[in-house]
Amino acid sequence: MDNNFLKEIIDNPINSISIILNLVLIDGLLSIDNAAILTTMVNKLNKEDREKTLKYGIYGAYLFRFFFFMFASVIINMWYLKLIGGIYLIYLGYNHFIDKKKPFFLRKKIFILNFLPKMWRTIFYVEIIDILFSIDNIFAGISYSNNTLLMFLGIFISFFIIRFSTKKMLNLTKKYSSLENSAFIILILLGFKLIFSIYEIYYPDNYLTTFLQSKIVKILFSLTNISIFIIPILYYKYIKKN
Repeated sequence: MDNNFLKEIIDNPINSISIILNLVLIDGLLSIDNAAILTTMVNKLNKEDREKTLKYGIYGAYLFRFFFFMFASVIINMWYLKLIGGIYLIYLGYNHFIDKKKPFFLRKKIFILNFLPKMWRTIFYVEIIDILFSIDNIFAGISYSNNTLLMFLGIFISFFIIRFSTKKMLNLTKKYSSLENSAFIILILLGFKLIFSIYEIYYPDNYLTTFLQSKIVKILFSLTNISIFIIPILYYKYIKKN
């Protein structure tokens, strides 16, 4: 990886830490959504097939996220992929808050594989979901930073945290239902940020671009996203209870 990425992290420790924290939070909640969808999809299988399918689903989630991460540096330099990614993230938020239907890619009727046994058909659907959530993860990561080393650190740390604390995180989202809404609000913000980054590519020396790329704006954006997670928890824990 480029040594400039490491230098950027060392020179901007506060911003780097806040970005990593944001990546871990958003990846954690996306992973919980992923797990919830996978659990729903395998419910109709018998116990043995269900366990096999979930195992394949977990392996697929790790494999595809690392696979798409390898292409992150390519996506960063392609404005049209940033545009697609931004629209995609905004669509997910719109679908969650307004449309309230399953996204079009989760509607099983699109993928009809009747010639396969039920378990393998379900595994196919599960891997499709894994791919889509992996794309979510990478686009969200690119929205926070163009530093692929920083993205790798955030995703790598989140893997270990999620691996050992999935149950606790799932219980947390059940206890504070607003966390899911928080995740989708942030996805919408990241979508707009990703789209606006196209302006920064074509007008790198513009005053607005310089302002948006300043340390203070980057830190404030990261802290705002963290606050979107934390404030609802504090509200439910200390204010609504009373």
